[in-house]
Amino acid sequence: MIVDWDPVRPRKKITTLIKETLLNGGIVAYPTDTFYGMGCDLFNIKAIKRLYIIKKLDTRRALSIICKDLKEVSIYAVMSDFSFNLMKRCLPGPYTFVLKAKKIMPRLLMTEKKEVGIRIPEHTVPVGLTRLIERPIINTSARIAGKEFMTGPRQIEKAFKGSIDLVIDGEIIANEPSSVIRLVDDLIEVLREGKGIQKFREFLQR
Repeated sequence: MIVDWDPVRPRKKITTLIKETLLNGGIVAYPTDTFYGMGCDLFNIKAIKRLYIIKKLDTRRALSIICKDLKEVSIYAVMSDFSFNLMKRCLPGPYTFVLKAKKIMPRLLMTEKKEVGIRIPEHTVPVGLTRLIERPIINTSARIAGKEFMTGPRQIEKAFKGSIDLVIDGEIIANEPSSVIRLVDDLIEVLREGKGIQKFREFLQR
């Protein structure tokens, strides 16, 4: 089912539907500042396992999470003064920052090194979803593992028909994946160059 939802001017009926879907273990696809993402409630392990299945994704592949702000990030990941100050300059933005995970994080979402990817996109919808359920949501690209990124709501609904509960319409998005940057032990390691990488390098030079 494709729905229109603007968190700045939300319609009550659609907002209630999205909130109940996430809280009841549903999987939702949504637009971001990079590509369409898909995810579920951070603490619904059953929904997370279903997400791995419908994406045909190896469970050893950790998924990232979307937080509403840096204060929320501090609940789920370890931020030093260095990483906090750097992330504060870059976010919201098209970056996935990899940090040491705190014990509150479900083990299924951690890497073998007990790290987690964190996003605060520059897009009202995914951040609005976290505010709606008052905790982070899972973030992974809306595509079958190893396949091309999907750019539109109808393409996503068709590909995951019967497996995904809602697709939030963000029109066509032809973009780049996020840049993935590891900030553990105050060391900067670029794991994937994507959208915003040039701007990130400019941040470092300031």
